[in-house]
Amino acid sequence: MDALVSLSFEALLAITLIVFLGGLIKGFLGFGMPLFATPLLALFMPLLSVIPMMAVPVLASNIYQAKFSRKSFEYIKRFWPLGIGQIIGVSIGVQVLVSANSDVLKICLGLIVLINIILRTTRWKLRIPPKQESISGPIGGVAAGVVGGTTSFVGPLLVLYLSSLENLKKDDFVKAIALLYLGGFLPMYGGLAILGSFSWTQLIGSFAICLPMLIGIWLGERTRSRVSEILFERAVMITLGLIAVSLIYRSSISILGW
Repeated sequence: MDALVSLSFEALLAITLIVFLGGLIKGFLGFGMPLFATPLLALFMPLLSVIPMMAVPVLASNIYQAKFSRKSFEYIKRFWPLGIGQIIGVSIGVQVLVSANSDVLKICLGLIVLINIILRTTRWKLRIPPKQESISGPIGGVAAGVVGGTTSFVGPLLVLYLSSLENLKKDDFVKAIALLYLGGFLPMYGGLAILGSFSWTQLIGSFAICLPMLIGIWLGERTRSRVSEILFERAVMITLGLIAVSLIYRSSISILGW
């Protein structure tokens, strides 16, 4: 990547650390790497260079965490309505984006996430039993897709939905969200590749940062294996809360013009 080659040694070390920490978060929670790494990497290079550079790490991390096996087909059978709903929702959301204010939509998304997190501390905590997943899956997928298409943040609602399922343990949560992310990212990056958005130097840079990312994921997964289901859920909710607050703050600043 041209922007990567021109950086100083110190900047390259900082990028390596950022990608490692992003992998650590992804390994522990199953999500959050692009949200953490992208704005920090943009401090060292143009955002238009960061996005293609993250392509291979994003795909590799989700392929790694999906851990394809016979059980993967069980996840696909269980969550395909959610995935199809997500694709339909993104298509709708992209159309809405043309006439909507994305900053207002991001504030709404942040508020929805915060309200849901607050409700989880009360008796109104949402829990979806297995027998209702055939109905809730497509609805949740469309909702997450519409939000993703209008704001580019499909993850928060997907995480909220999956964390509301009664019988989804932490490791199953991570594998399921990896498969769902792959279903969304593969068409996006495939389209960018067909359009010629990746140069050979960009691909080399993208592959190069996979090593610190994978080391981070490995350490994150080892840490996850040592925590309880309750502690894992709390970590997920805290991370979602921080993402929501960040969305509300940055979008409010953009609207106010500060």
